[in-house]
Amino acid sequence: MSIFKMRKLPEEHDSFEQLLVNEQNKLYRIAYSYVRNEQDALDIVQDAIIKGYKSFHKLKDRSLFSTWMIRILINCALDHIRREKVVVPFEADWYIPHVNEVNQTIMSMDISHVFDQLKPNQKTIILLRFFEGYSIREIADILEKPEGTIKSQLHRTLQILKKKLESGGDVYGEASSRY
Repeated sequence: MSIFKMRKLPEEHDSFEQLLVNEQNKLYRIAYSYVRNEQDALDIVQDAIIKGYKSFHKLKDRSLFSTWMIRILINCALDHIRREKVVVPFEADWYIPHVNEVNQTIMSMDISHVFDQLKPNQKTIILLRFFEGYSIREIADILEKPEGTIKSQLHRTLQILKKKLESGGDVYGEASSRY
């Protein structure tokens, strides 16, 4: 047996299907966060899988499969939103499981309203950073942008969120800041 065969990395032999099994839940969560509809989210994931499968032979480094598939998925989700002209409601309780009921309702109203006002690229950065836990470098790889651009876009988006939420939200006024 050759020493080179023994040293090959296992991911070099991974098929598209094997790699996809590890990512399927994450792909669905991301798609669902864009459209808030199970059927649309499944359609988006299906489109992304088909596009990924057709281009899998072009992926040189299998360790980048996750970021590569997420990029494809985000593009499919944005295409779907553009085609359907869908406004996506943001439900804070889907992401924040341990908040008491009164505060959760108030937070949902404010966060939902403010999140809906963000541009799609701002939503993407917030979702990838805080709800999927990706680092700045990983987000830069997924979105194919320089790290500095991601940092500045994230900072600007957080400033927008902070400003709107500190004032109690645009719709609900000061009532929500008491909680």
